[in-house]
Amino acid sequence: MLFLYFRIGDEGFAMAIERIVEVVPLTELKKVRGAPDAVAGSFEYRGRFVPVIDLCTLELGRSARRRLSTRIIVMRHPQDDTVLLGLIAEKATEMLRLDPAEFAPFAPGPHGLVQRVELEDLLPVALLAAIRGQPVTSQ
Repeated sequence: MLFLYFRIGDEGFAMAIERIVEVVPLTELKKVRGAPDAVAGSFEYRGRFVPVIDLCTLELGRSARRRLSTRIIVMRHPQDDTVLLGLIAEKATEMLRLDPAEFAPFAPGPHGLVQRVELEDLLPVALLAAIRGQPVTSQ
């Protein structure tokens, strides 16, 4: 199975590519007034405005480092394939071919151990609902 490798701080992660549309260079973002801190802004992607979440802000309380390897991962929303969102991740430049069974819970990666994650593991339910434009309901 094919995975995108990326980092949040010092930790390595792998995400299956099924919902990934494209990995694009980090670009200037338009700030979204009143958005949570983790929402870095929005950018135009193929004629659509896509909200972008900074994974380092969400996890570490600091913005992702602006480097050539820091990218925006454009993904389909897990509950609605018509909704796109972007994730800012560091070192998002390598693909890994791994058997999902190798993650127990870590697998060998290009720079040490990596953990497999899904979008739902990275983003709070309320943030996913807000991106989709749906009210948050208790579960």
